[in-house]
Amino acid sequence: MSDRDSRWAERIREGDDQAFEELFRAYYSELCGFAADYLNSVDRARDIVHDAFLKIWKDKKNIKIKTSLKAYLYKTVRNMALNKIRNSNVRGEILNELSTELDGISKRTAIDEVELNKIRDEIDKAISELPERRRMAFLLHRRHGFTYKEVAKIMGVATKTVENQIGRALKSLRSKLENVFTNKAS
Repeated sequence: MSDRDSRWAERIREGDDQAFEELFRAYYSELCGFAADYLNSVDRARDIVHDAFLKIWKDKKNIKIKTSLKAYLYKTVRNMALNKIRNSNVRGEILNELSTELDGISKRTAIDEVELNKIRDEIDKAISELPERRRMAFLLHRRHGFTYKEVAKIMGVATKTVENQIGRALKSLRSKLENVFTNKAS
């Protein structure tokens, strides 16, 4: 754990609300992005991240951080997001919201912008079609910048499992996207 994270953890255990606020500001945005990868909703992601920080503050005396504070935060948010999905009808709600968002997007006039959006959509679609564990390993590593070891800690799996999942994700994405872009070029 970094010196900064160690100091934060110790100060928070002692009830230092300024340290907690610093931690919140340092990680809030990226945790929201991470939670949104699970929930496909910025609003739900914010709720989960707020709940995670609230849980950490309430249980500050009993927090046991074995790896990094950052990995602990990501694992907490991941678990809460998965619980939200399991314990409610979130999947159906997410699909409805996503459909509504896509319907509400206005058309851009520049051809380059349209093409760029199509490419992004194809990539996002290919990523979203990956099996859940593979998608999360890939996103944690590629989008959020975690090492394989950190991803393994967050997901509660072996580092080798993460390597395999990311390798399979890349192979699948290359295959799907190669077909998509080859067909468009024809």
